[in-house]
Amino acid sequence: MSLVQAVICDKFAFVCGEQQLNLSNGGVLHNFRKIFKVNKDVIIGLSGAVEDNYYLFQDYLNVDFTLKEDCPDSLEVVFGKVSERHREMAEQGECDVFSLVCGWNGSGFEAKTFYVSSACPGDSKVTDVKLDHEKDAKLISCGDNRHYDNFIAGVYRYGVTVYGIQRAFWDVLSQGVMFDEYIDKNAQFEVIRRPEQ
Repeated sequence: MSLVQAVICDKFAFVCGEQQLNLSNGGVLHNFRKIFKVNKDVIIGLSGAVEDNYYLFQDYLNVDFTLKEDCPDSLEVVFGKVSERHREMAEQGECDVFSLVCGWNGSGFEAKTFYVSSACPGDSKVTDVKLDHEKDAKLISCGDNRHYDNFIAGVYRYGVTVYGIQRAFWDVLSQGVMFDEYIDKNAQFEVIRRPEQ
């Protein structure tokens, strides 16, 4: 798995993902779902080894990578469960994930990224992503830094709206297929909007 990107701002959390799955036997699956809206408050996005992502998110995904139904967990509870699994994976040191959880915490949007690398086990970490003020927006990219640079350029070009972010991600994919054999042009999107006050 290769690329998941997200934006959180005061109005929404929006997660984008490409849909190519490269299998360890050399095969490739297209239209593989990597973005899941767990419930009205939580979205998860998967990047990295498919087996390791299943372990990281096994409380929310079935073994066939379908979403478990009727999950009442709050964003805080999801953060806690996934952080505990991440800790176990980091201790093992043989896993590869760069995935995210984001959503509504009851008063605002926030996210966490979960990184574990078998090549650099000491670099494993969880990164908290929170807004500094209400007019802030945070861009998150789980994948190659060149994709992040392209995402920033696209969001500056099209704006921090759901439609603008979709357009920016389409640009990221169009540019990325030229240098990243692990992604394709198929995209998936999920959004959580700020509840009406």
